Amino acid sequence: MEIYSSAAQQEKTRQDHPVFYSRTRLIAGAALWAVVTVVLAVLCIRAQDKNIGILIAACFGLLTAWLTFKCLNTLRNIDQPAFVVGRQGLTFENGMLLPWDNIVENTWVNQSYMGIPIGRQIQIKTDLPKPRARVLRRATGLEISGDEYLALCDAYR
Repeated sequence: MEIYSSAAQQEKTRQDHPVFYSRTRLIAGAALWAVVTVVLAVLCIRAQDKNIGILIAACFGLLTAWLTFKCLNTLRNIDQPAFVVGRQGLTFENGMLLPWDNIVENTWVNQSYMGIPIGRQIQIKTDLPKPRARVLRRATGLEISGDEYLALCDAYR
């Protein structure tokens, strides 16, 4: 089905549209995970006499420290787009292009637990032999929302 777009919208879609990570969201994520890492480190120190308690706190502490590092590492490369939406398709930061004709399913997933939002990701399924699917798990840090992303993809497709 063909979607109507005005002449001004058609002119906008002749140029590629880069999608960047949000500096504010990445700083907030890094701060959140750093605080959780410190709390787990304190729990680890206080649970020295309980072997299983220190092991569990240490595992979760390492996980949150890794998440803090990922936020800070992405923040370091904030000038590079996460992906580019263009007339040919979606181009990711590693240079991989997924043409629009080969994209079978393109969804924005809002993950929540008991009504509390815990994450967002973009899931793309293709009919190509490789990659069959592509998941962008760090969609929480993007500058755009799910509705903006899907509208952008519809405009360029």
